[in-house]
Amino acid sequence: MGFNQLPFLLTAIFPLTVLIYYFFRKKYVVKQISSTLFWDEVMKETKASPYLQHLQRNALFYLQMLGLILLVIALLQPYWKTKSIAGNQIIWVVDTSATMLSENEGQTIFEAHQKEMLDLTNKLGGKAVTIITTGLEPQVVLRNETNTKTIQNAVKSLEVTYANEQFPTMLDFLQTFISKKSTVIYLFTDAIERDQLPLELPDVKWIVKGAPDDLQNISLQRFGATKVEGQLKAITQVKNDTSKEQQVTILITNDTGKELTKKKITIPANKEERVLFDNLPNQTALTAKLKVKDDYKVDNEMTILIQQNISKILVDQGLQQLVQKAFQAMDFPVSIVPSLQLGDSKDDAIIVTNQTRLLEQQKQPVLLIGRDDKKAKEVKGELKTKDSNLFAYAPIKDVYVNELYPAFTDYKTIATIGDAPFIQISPIGHIAVLADIQMTDWPLHPSFPLFLWSAKESLASSGSDIGTFSPNERRIISLAGIDGGEKGYEIYTQDGEYIRSFEDGNSFIAPTKPGFYMMKSGNEEKRFVVTLQQQEKVIAKGTSFEYGETMDKKATNFIQQPLVPLLLLLIITLLLVEWEVQRRYGFTH
Repeated sequence: MGFNQLPFLLTAIFPLTVLIYYFFRKKYVVKQISSTLFWDEVMKETKASPYLQHLQRNALFYLQMLGLILLVIALLQPYWKTKSIAGNQIIWVVDTSATMLSENEGQTIFEAHQKEMLDLTNKLGGKAVTIITTGLEPQVVLRNETNTKTIQNAVKSLEVTYANEQFPTMLDFLQTFISKKSTVIYLFTDAIERDQLPLELPDVKWIVKGAPDDLQNISLQRFGATKVEGQLKAITQVKNDTSKEQQVTILITNDTGKELTKKKITIPANKEERVLFDNLPNQTALTAKLKVKDDYKVDNEMTILIQQNISKILVDQGLQQLVQKAFQAMDFPVSIVPSLQLGDSKDDAIIVTNQTRLLEQQKQPVLLIGRDDKKAKEVKGELKTKDSNLFAYAPIKDVYVNELYPAFTDYKTIATIGDAPFIQISPIGHIAVLADIQMTDWPLHPSFPLFLWSAKESLASSGSDIGTFSPNERRIISLAGIDGGEKGYEIYTQDGEYIRSFEDGNSFIAPTKPGFYMMKSGNEEKRFVVTLQQQEKVIAKGTSFEYGETMDKKATNFIQQPLVPLLLLLIITLLLVEWEVQRRYGFTH
């Protein structure tokens, strides 16, 4: 304990003055007593409790003296020393990956770290705090915040994002916040190796708060299904990361949660087991669940869509090589197929060709470039386009077209040269470009590869499934019908819980939590799945340690907790008590 204003000790003269006055005051009161009949009884009562009688007669004096003494002490500004966080700059880095949901004694690691951060807010002593969360794109929650209430609210609002922590990215981002001040960095995670930290930074202290090192985990590493000879088969890979043999029950359910089959297996310590499921009923989605007691439950379930999406692009060998090169430049499997073999393919693929006969089949989407059943005619005029998703990323301007093939009568036209159709959409979604590429200068324009990419995205997503995503994955996808403009979609969980809205044509961000999701727009529905990344299925041994030291740790190791507010509260209470004494007994006491 200490005092900030010792010169105010001179004000002690006021209570001393009152005390001296008390010794020189008149010490008796003249009273007229009409009878001495009860004198003996009164004297006996007074002699029996002299101190109580004295206190009753002098209550106001003692209250005033105590109030004056407390006021003098308050003027001295007393404080109580408590330990504080060292350093002039405080940074909290919070791991929000899925493994932070591991449980220890009924509490997740993330919840334990939140509680510890809330406790630390009481030891800041007015110092500013910066809070950063991990991920592929680290987020700054607070920056140089000193208000304790604001910091506590920010800590309480933190949530697990399930995405991998991406420590290298986070540490590079973190170094932009480290100034020349003494810095203390708290890293709240489950486990990190010492050599992963940039330990060469001067005047920086690292305090790593890890998870317990005895967490038990049995995980569903992989889950897949395929149709073989008309039968649906599934396979699971289960890993036992514990030091004991484990009994595990594997449940397979459909997209409505109905149980299809289950198997009970025994997995040796620190081993993996693959389990095959045959003759499953035909489904569009499957979920595998592990029934087992462990400390990490997020990786005990996995949902997959039975492959409905396009797996590759088949390009007609007879097409102009610029078309082949453009598709090969995309990050998507592409095969160049001889023209005569193209119609025999049974793969789930997009066909790029000029063979009109392939438009009659409905299993595989077709991008027709030119026609092999008609002759082209010379055209003149300006290129005009209509509202379509195909042009959302690839607006076509100033493209010269010399000749066009005849149009399809029942197709919708979305681009014209003069009055002649240039690009059309079939009733079942095929796309037809009514010109050979060598008839145009389109390949010289940036819109050419972008159009091919948009066509591929539209044809690939024409089904009810849009694929599998990682938590919070950002991806550009095209969802609306290719003959329409931008659409608004609403994202729901399997149980019908609303997540967020998404405007087609914008960058799509997958939900945070792994699971099965639906995107709805009117009567249209599209399904997708969010799955946990493989890195988040491993529980590393917890690590907690401190490294480095700040140069000014001694100067900032304690903070002063003022006692003045408490003293003022006591003084006000004494004033109320004095008022009550005066009201009852007057100024004679």
